[in-house]
Amino acid sequence: MLHTIRIHHPKQISRAHALVALILTLLFFVSSVEQTTAAQSPERQPNIILIMADDLGAESLGCYGNSVYSTPHLDSMAAEGAWFENAFTTPVCSPTRAMILTGLYPNRTGILERLDSPLDRERTNRLPVHLQTFGQLFRSAGYATAISGKWHLGDFQSHPDQPASHGFDEYCLWVQYWDGQRRSRYYAPHNWENGEYKAHSKDVFGPDYYCQFILDFIERNRDRPFLAYYPMNLVHGPLIEPPDLKELARSQFPDDLRTNEQKFGHMVTYMDAIVGRILSKVKELGLDERTIVIFTGDNGCASSLESRLGSFRLKGGKRTMNEAGTRVPFIARWPGKFPTGKRDSMLSLMDMLPTLAALAGLPVPSDIDGLDLSHTLLGKLGADRQYFEMAFEGDVYFVRDKRFRLHEDGRFYDVPVNSNESRYSMEALVNESEQIEARKRLQARLSAYMQIQKRDDSYRIFPFGTGGDAFKNAQDGARQRAGK
Repeated sequence: MLHTIRIHHPKQISRAHALVALILTLLFFVSSVEQTTAAQSPERQPNIILIMADDLGAESLGCYGNSVYSTPHLDSMAAEGAWFENAFTTPVCSPTRAMILTGLYPNRTGILERLDSPLDRERTNRLPVHLQTFGQLFRSAGYATAISGKWHLGDFQSHPDQPASHGFDEYCLWVQYWDGQRRSRYYAPHNWENGEYKAHSKDVFGPDYYCQFILDFIERNRDRPFLAYYPMNLVHGPLIEPPDLKELARSQFPDDLRTNEQKFGHMVTYMDAIVGRILSKVKELGLDERTIVIFTGDNGCASSLESRLGSFRLKGGKRTMNEAGTRVPFIARWPGKFPTGKRDSMLSLMDMLPTLAALAGLPVPSDIDGLDLSHTLLGKLGADRQYFEMAFEGDVYFVRDKRFRLHEDGRFYDVPVNSNESRYSMEALVNESEQIEARKRLQARLSAYMQIQKRDDSYRIFPFGTGGDAFKNAQDGARQRAGK
């Protein structure tokens, strides 16, 4: 048998080897680039949905011990996420809204009371543009940003650039005043919506409209990181009948529940259902595991309302510098990231800007008062908040730690958090001999805090003119002196 033997020219062999070598080099290069890119590409930044109810103390929710109001969605959210026993804020609207956006103390911004002051006839009060907000921070980092609901940080006719100038690409906000007239916050709302004034008919229920605006924003931005801020109008007065869920709301009402509490309970249940709609949308879009959802409140419940926590009854504390005025719910959910369960450490809504920035991998501003508490949410070790300080219009202040609260007029409270009765007690300490060191420590902290002034003089804030909480301080002092 003859075999054909082919003899290749040396140059042909050299070229083949070179070609093979080139191919192997290219394959190795491509593989290396892919591995390097995979190693260097960060995980997609989390979406953030921040929901803040209006006039909702912690005691209004079932997961915080309320025994008559139905809040199934928030109770489930708390069971699936982290919830804080000791979350605090200011006792009224505008200061909290400025604080949560900027991470600054109220006495640092000068916003110590509601901004719709009767002394501000030209409606010049507003949140200054040069104070950085989390809207600006996240928008500059490439996030789509939106806000819907209640602003209460400046008049839209006087300052039409709000809230775009504070970092929000899209907005739909209730107009409190227009042409000198106060507008409805619930049925037939008037809105400042993406630069247009819109008056809606009576068949439009404001909270549903604002919720749908947020849902539409989430759906349109499902493929990119987004921040949706929803400062709700619910459950602030006037007490109204929402359009649905009355039967569910009444399912836990005792026979002796007063009419006002029945209406309020219905509003609480409807608010809870709106949170449920947002959670459902996130799951429907497959965004659950990359979306942080936070729920909180701006201040305590109205003083005309009474909450029931089992046999314990608590009067609302809005506009008062005590536990019922400043303690709010705080629930955070991020499946697979936030370990479930109660957090005992202290938190201020002032901590939101730095904490959200850290969770998103953004630089945390160094010129703010809030603390980065992301480690607490993630179940890791870190520096916790040791004190919560508060200032209010009328030169009213307090400072507290997890055990004691000291006011500027000298009242000193023991507020252990081992029961609702002790937490909300307004009985000032009489025998302080065993707490001398605690009082000295808090007094030093309070004295330093009271020296903080407005950051700059480029703007003026007209006070509301009520003397803040001074009248309440006097009432408490008189009651204690009388032994009541």
